[in-house]
Amino acid sequence: MTSRAHAARETAATAADAAAPAGRPSPSDLLARLRSGHGDGARRALATADPAARAEVIAALDSCVLRDPRAVPATESRSLYYARLYDRLGAGLDALAAHLICDEDWTDEDADRTALPLAVLGTLARAGRADAVALLRRYAAEGRDWTLAVEHLARAADPAALSGMLALALERGEDDELYDCVRRGTGMRPWRVWGFQDARMRAIVEQVDLDWWRWELARGKSAAGQDTAPADGPQVPPRMQPTVDQVLSEAAASPRRSFVCGRRLASVATAEHRALILAAAWSGAAGARVAALRYLGDLGDPALLDLAENALGDESPAVVRQAAVQAVGGLRTREAVGRARDWLGAGKDGALGDVAVRILAGAGGPADGPVLIAALQRCRHDHRGDRRFALGDLVDGVGRLGLVDAVEPVRDVYLGSPCAGLRGRAVDTLARIEPAFGGTTAVECLWDCEAGTRRIAVDRADLAVDGVLERFRELARDPSEDEGVRSAVRRRLAAL
Repeated sequence: MTSRAHAARETAATAADAAAPAGRPSPSDLLARLRSGHGDGARRALATADPAARAEVIAALDSCVLRDPRAVPATESRSLYYARLYDRLGAGLDALAAHLICDEDWTDEDADRTALPLAVLGTLARAGRADAVALLRRYAAEGRDWTLAVEHLARAADPAALSGMLALALERGEDDELYDCVRRGTGMRPWRVWGFQDARMRAIVEQVDLDWWRWELARGKSAAGQDTAPADGPQVPPRMQPTVDQVLSEAAASPRRSFVCGRRLASVATAEHRALILAAAWSGAAGARVAALRYLGDLGDPALLDLAENALGDESPAVVRQAAVQAVGGLRTREAVGRARDWLGAGKDGALGDVAVRILAGAGGPADGPVLIAALQRCRHDHRGDRRFALGDLVDGVGRLGLVDAVEPVRDVYLGSPCAGLRGRAVDTLARIEPAFGGTTAVECLWDCEAGTRRIAVDRADLAVDGVLERFRELARDPSEDEGVRSAVRRRLAAL
């Protein structure tokens, strides 16, 4: 989108917000709630009766699905949330079809462009929407990510959804592509079932299983110190474990892999390597320092307290400072709490002050409550990626200590966070400190995108509030709902 188009869009949104009747949520506010998967956004959307306003809601829904709003798609749920809205609003799928079936599908290689639309269609197909099945079948025949569409069709409610798909897969897929589909598949359908129906697919399935067996056997022999492989297969030498020096050197040469290298250190380092890793954390290259800090943070090594004063008090690179914040902020020992109080007592601010507050949030006592509340008040509206860790720790700390005076800033996090995971942590804390939680926040959260948040809401929602009992019954009979949520609903309904 060009800057001129973006400015025009912002101006239009501002004008629409100003024109929204009093008491009715502004279009941009509703869009923000829908993008974050907020339960209140779903409730407002479903309560929209005016045809023109409903058309705006559906347009907002389309925009959320076509431009995945999640910062890290693997960590947040959205497909069931959006699919339910499509179904309950009676929304058509024309916008999804235009997005998927087009020339750009073949020129834009970003996997996030199609993953969420196809997942929403798959959820609708499992719920019995025939138009979703038809669009998935069309995309399987014409689209770039056709294998993903086929896998969604395999879980559709219509048993005829896969009709003719085996022939299409054999026509469209090269053996290598079909091999990858079988290898990453988690069940029998569709690829392994097709192995019983077609010789070419059966050969691919058998090759996947054979390669998996050889890999397991080679790994077992490597662990036993042997260097032979199955006589009827290729010789697979045991994988040599890298040394600590090699891992640190790799991190130094490729800082983008330093975080992964920190995790790899755990598999090769022993107590005798501590001095080497500490030296890298103090004065190594930036990537090596990040890897060492990650490793020491996972261990909760007390040396991190001195390292923090070094890394956060000098001109260390930004990536090193960020790694130090994450590693030291996770310490929960008595020594760490004492040092954190000393830092704050000495007037330390900036990154070192933030780390101190995070330590107190995780392991401090009631006396640290005013410090935590003040810190939460300062950063409650700052939802940048590098600040969500601190916000999450502060919200958790408030809940752990039962700080009822922090209800307002925690509610601000709950209402304003674009991250569903952070919102879920705020909900867990509000359940402990908000007096009217069962009749307010818990009710909204029955429509949240995250199953864990819905579960908290089910346990605490006031059944006397209008619409709650009906929502419980919807969740109980919805086969797409998380089983933990459904079980909790059934327990509460049975108690009636």
